[in-house]
Amino acid sequence: MEMYEERPPEIFTGGYFDQANIVNQTEGLQDFRRRQEGHLIIADDRPLLVMSFGLKYQGPNPSKYKIEGKYDIPVGFKVIIKWEEDEIVFMTRQGTFGPEFQIVYLPQSPTPEDFTVFEWNANIAEIWDQFLTVIEGKEDRDMRLFNQGPWRTFGVTRDEVQMALKQGTDQKTIVDGILYCADGIEPDLQEHMRYLGVDPATDENILWIFTAFKEEPLPPNFSQYVKDGMVYWVDERTSEATWKHPHYDKFRKMLQVARNQKPVPHWKSIMEFRIEFLLSNIFTWEAEASGDFPLVETVDNVIEMARIFGVDIKNEPYLVHVLKRALRHYGNCVKEKRKVKDVEDFRNLMHRYRDLVSQYEQAMSIEEKRVEKLKICVQCDERDAVLFCDQCKDFFCQGCFDRLHSRGRRQNHRRTWVEMGMCAECVESIALFHCVQCADLYCRDCYQEWHVRGGRRNHIPIILRSFNSQTHQLPEATPAMGTGAAQILAKARSPWVEFIDENNVKLYYNILTTESRRDKPLAVINEPIEDNKGGGMSAGWSGTWGANMFPDPLDSRAQPSAPQMETAF
Repeated sequence: MEMYEERPPEIFTGGYFDQANIVNQTEGLQDFRRRQEGHLIIADDRPLLVMSFGLKYQGPNPSKYKIEGKYDIPVGFKVIIKWEEDEIVFMTRQGTFGPEFQIVYLPQSPTPEDFTVFEWNANIAEIWDQFLTVIEGKEDRDMRLFNQGPWRTFGVTRDEVQMALKQGTDQKTIVDGILYCADGIEPDLQEHMRYLGVDPATDENILWIFTAFKEEPLPPNFSQYVKDGMVYWVDERTSEATWKHPHYDKFRKMLQVARNQKPVPHWKSIMEFRIEFLLSNIFTWEAEASGDFPLVETVDNVIEMARIFGVDIKNEPYLVHVLKRALRHYGNCVKEKRKVKDVEDFRNLMHRYRDLVSQYEQAMSIEEKRVEKLKICVQCDERDAVLFCDQCKDFFCQGCFDRLHSRGRRQNHRRTWVEMGMCAECVESIALFHCVQCADLYCRDCYQEWHVRGGRRNHIPIILRSFNSQTHQLPEATPAMGTGAAQILAKARSPWVEFIDENNVKLYYNILTTESRRDKPLAVINEPIEDNKGGGMSAGWSGTWGANMFPDPLDSRAQPSAPQMETAF
């Protein structure tokens, strides 16, 4: 325990205090000086610092647990009193069969380990006797403070405490607090607020923290249970149970920070506050002092950013790349002590990603309809028909047509080009190119993949054009956006996303199953949409919404530019 900077005045002065001495004495309490969150109560001739009023005992046989038949016993109650230079902490909690009590004796000593903790005990008389046995050995100490017994010594019977219990107010719920559930099924709003320590009156502008706390899903493998009107959580992996909500510490700290910073209750300010809160816990002063900053683009941080931006990455996995870019940018802002702002820019970028995916989906739908119209060669019954013989009244693939119409009267049969065939490589997309040397049909992506190196680079491609025999119209020869749309969407919707761990080694994470692995999975890996641009989309993306439109200070590929007004990008 830390030593005080100055010696506090004696508690007893002739057995009585004046008002000024009481306040000065209480301000010497370490917790009070550190947190300034306790409730100061002047109990007769001594100060009490109540850190948490708690709640009335609501377990089995509540009428049995009354002090002198009329005073309620609190659970989740914590108070600190002074005995000369020493501090005494008294706490209560909800036990399995009733309220339990604990006393911690912290003598003023240069030895930090010089303290006594009396274990939780359901028998107040027994733990009180244990405490008195320890302190009675102190010489020249005034014991009159403890003559009234534990309930009055620790202020449990005080009007302030009993009134707080009747009103159900608990603005300083401590870690040992219990989330109560009156109906035995699910805690209501008031029970959640009391547990987190939210005051609807004074915390009106930050009630969104309570909403976020209530809506955030439990971590994987955690389950919630209710027993005897109390909520507890179990980690199914370890079978360990706890009374503390897995997200309690996070949102309790967020509540305290928000009370100090008072963010404006507007969606932009709330998002900026939450982003700064997240990254401030990463770029701490300890990390700054050591120069060893942790990773920003982690799975947990991406998931948290998705909650902040209101994104369901399970349904929109392609937005992970926008969230990672946002983490890089705002991480740099917090690291350099710059203001977090311009969140609407990233929201707009997300809308652009959605628009692109929607356009690819429309293109793929059109392509699928065209595929359905493709005819199968009547001769081989395997390849897609590319020609219609007006005299034979049949559909043929190129090979079968050439073989059957190479001699005789059939040489003069009139032919009509039908819809383009399927890509010979992926057998998913409609062919866009015919390679003269390979004598095969390819979609755009497959042609580029197979002709990017070696001798095939010199192959001559012929852009196919479909001729509609009904309208006798020849469409433009421009590559269609729909060509290869299925492959692009497969990458954009893949749940497997690549991350880099602290050892600079690739890590693959599945958003749907939460599986992570070091070796690259056989499934398609999710890639940024701009990395798959092509066809009719290349001009649109590389123009107004090009990949370099938003230079990132942490992106090594970003090129330095002239000083400009600071923006999110």
